[in-house]
Amino acid sequence: MNVLSIGNSFSANAHALLPQLLKEEGEEILLCNLFIGGCSLERHWNNWRKEEQAYAYEVYLPGETVMNRPEGVALHEAVEDEDWDVITLQQCSALSGVRESYTPYLAELAAYCRMVQPGARILLHQTWAYGAYCTAQAFQTYHNDQEEMYRALAAAYAAAAEEAEITQIIPTGTAFQLARQTRVGDRLTSEDGMHASTAGEYLGAACFYEALYGRSVPGHPWCPPALDPAWLPALQFSAHTAE
Repeated sequence: MNVLSIGNSFSANAHALLPQLLKEEGEEILLCNLFIGGCSLERHWNNWRKEEQAYAYEVYLPGETVMNRPEGVALHEAVEDEDWDVITLQQCSALSGVRESYTPYLAELAAYCRMVQPGARILLHQTWAYGAYCTAQAFQTYHNDQEEMYRALAAAYAAAAEEAEITQIIPTGTAFQLARQTRVGDRLTSEDGMHASTAGEYLGAACFYEALYGRSVPGHPWCPPALDPAWLPALQFSAHTAE
């Protein structure tokens, strides 16, 4: 399967453990991420229109778990690079719950991807709310309230998907909220409260796994070395039940 994400560090987090998860069952994937830290849909849109060679192109080749990362790639170059089976789009985390920030950028980028890659599924990757301990200024938009941020981003992603005629959302943000109600607690993000910890990276990979392949992750035996195996059932159940 060939998968391209037009994203930022949050898609990079969700990609990080997916090649290893798939390798354990003999599945190969070409997994690529167009990376600019904190990149919004508006910035992606502007980069596309101006053909800016502004991205790091994070590439996991089939069967490999180590990333290659050439620099200076344009969005249109990546979209045209392969016959993609799946292309994912997402909003930056800071604006994830700001409904107007998606318009018209998501719909126009999705339309462009459909035009160039008519055989690809276009998916919307739902990012997650920050850890409750996060001190980033962007968290103030949501009154430093994790649940408020989650409710806002879930509503914004749903409305934006409908407007852009995207029929499938990868519900990573919902999976994070579900997992936070388990023994894992609020340990899905790293020290900055924004980016994924190993547990969050595993959960993101599990959400991609279910969305891309239509398979159930519960019972999958692989556990990252840095992850407490006791957390695995809760993380897998959260990814599987998120909608």
